[in-house]
Amino acid sequence: MWIVWVGYFLMIVCALIVTYFMFLGLEYFYCVFFKHQVPFVSSSHRLRVAVAKQINDFYPDAKCAVEVGSGHGGLARYVARHTKLSVLALENMPFCIFMSRIGDLFCRAKSKTVWCDAFKFLDEYDGNIDIAIAYLGPKLTPMLKKYNKKIKVLIAMDFEIHDLVPVRVVDLKRGYVVYNGVKYPHKLFVYEFK
Repeated sequence: MWIVWVGYFLMIVCALIVTYFMFLGLEYFYCVFFKHQVPFVSSSHRLRVAVAKQINDFYPDAKCAVEVGSGHGGLARYVARHTKLSVLALENMPFCIFMSRIGDLFCRAKSKTVWCDAFKFLDEYDGNIDIAIAYLGPKLTPMLKKYNKKIKVLIAMDFEIHDLVPVRVVDLKRGYVVYNGVKYPHKLFVYEFK
């Protein structure tokens, strides 16, 4: 009898895995071909450590952060666990939000995921943001400079703002993302606005 229950359990697990990758593939296709956003990729451990190190080394007194384009929220949760920051993760894709909120349930860190258009959120936000972390692509990342009165520090992942000079560039020396046929090596571009 227990063999039957194990078989049912394995079927349910397999169905969940197939469903997860099906939705992930559909959302990836939608992002790349319809919304023309950068393909979402999991932030590597090396990237997460580099972001947390920048915050701890250079901005230890920062209190709040916003991650723009948070995907499944892994980076936001990591930063919340390994720094003193409370992190608000902004994402506009429904499946990513669903997965991120599930991750938030199992995380004791000060991280919260919000389903919204990040630029609309920033337009309406009244307070100051100590640190913004962004993975948006070469077209959308430069749009964040118009919030220089609200954001003190911007950590842009992989995509730089060409008409601003970063205070630091951290080369992760491994990995890249491909967007519109161009390889962008994994780097952090740190900008200070105030």
